Amino acid sequence: MAISLEQHTESAPRLLTIMEAAKFLGCSRANVYGLIDAGELPVIAIGKSRGYRIDRRDIEEFLQRRKIHKQGGKPTQPAPRPRLKHIKLNPS
Repeated sequence: MAISLEQHTESAPRLLTIMEAAKFLGCSRANVYGLIDAGELPVIAIGKSRGYRIDRRDIEEFLQRRKIHKQGGKPTQPAPRPRLKHIKLNPS
């Protein structure tokens, strides 16, 4: 279940762990790592073993970029995503 923006007040931590970011976005940790690897979500490295932290403002900016707005009854789509490298399609 995703955490709404209203639940995150100014007293909420600014830097989120991968798990907290996944909960905020309503997705899995693997999806968050995928966004990081794709360059969609910047991270802050904390030491050698403490992992990454994600700035809450970066998550909110990411969400703003991903919004789809309808124009004339048809939704405008975000930029096309790159093809997945691990899936190979056989031409028919």
